[in-house]
Amino acid sequence: MKATRSVLPWLAATGLLALVGACQSGPMPSALASALPSALPSALPSALPSALPSTAGRTTPEPSLTVTITSPTPSATPTTMRPTPSAIATPAHIMATLKPAAPKLVPPAPTRPGCNVPSGVTSRQVVLVDAQGSAATIRACERSGSRYVIVLGPYAGHVGRNGVSSAKREGDGHTPAGVFPLRSGFGVNGNPGLGTGSWLRVDARDVWVDDPGSALYNTHQRSPASGRWDSAEQLQQSPAYNYAQVIGYNEARIAGAGSAIFMHVDQGHSTSGCVSLPTSALLSVMRWERSGVVMAITP
Repeated sequence: MKATRSVLPWLAATGLLALVGACQSGPMPSALASALPSALPSALPSALPSALPSTAGRTTPEPSLTVTITSPTPSATPTTMRPTPSAIATPAHIMATLKPAAPKLVPPAPTRPGCNVPSGVTSRQVVLVDAQGSAATIRACERSGSRYVIVLGPYAGHVGRNGVSSAKREGDGHTPAGVFPLRSGFGVNGNPGLGTGSWLRVDARDVWVDDPGSALYNTHQRSPASGRWDSAEQLQQSPAYNYAQVIGYNEARIAGAGSAIFMHVDQGHSTSGCVSLPTSALLSVMRWERSGVVMAITP
């Protein structure tokens, strides 16, 4: 370019041409870095007008040479970061961070209502029968520490048509008062899951002897009687004996003191001396029972 050729004599005259040549073969010498800023401002403006060709009458500008001189940037001064007082952890901050969370309050387990089991009863499980005439309220109770609590019920059921008596006699329509063991089960249907004792599925030959004059009084037998008794209760009765359990009353088989006292399915009315409750309640009680369970019947 013509502009470049015109500037070259000026660069040679000022000694800068040699320095530029030296820069082409390596890093810029420190002398050049310090000389260029002071030499260029005064010399370049006066030399360039005469060196560059006239642009008068031209409509298209020709390329021009632009020289950019960058002064060395002073190195950055290292800055020390100082934490503000609010950012400094103090023992109080640390203790607040390490402070354990407040324990969650767990509400106490609901207390089960108690059972008024007769004094002197020591069994872990008690089926409590509270009679009001021929009606009855039945609860399954279990020992918890020094008291009994309700675990099943209360259920509405029935006892004998003449209520509860401590002087039970054969055929008097009373349910015996007292505390009695619950024994084996039987029924028209199969074992529903009785928790204690055996289960007998009955048929037409199964009876319970209620003849006070028989040596087999108050026992389960198979017919025919063949002269061994004069009367007996048929056990294949539905729905009352679909599910039933023997109440251990008069196990000494005292003649005339009463026989065939069971816990069985309720029929919606009084019994001849048994304790009855709805099927679902009866099965719940049977499945809850364990060895040693007793029934307490109170008037």
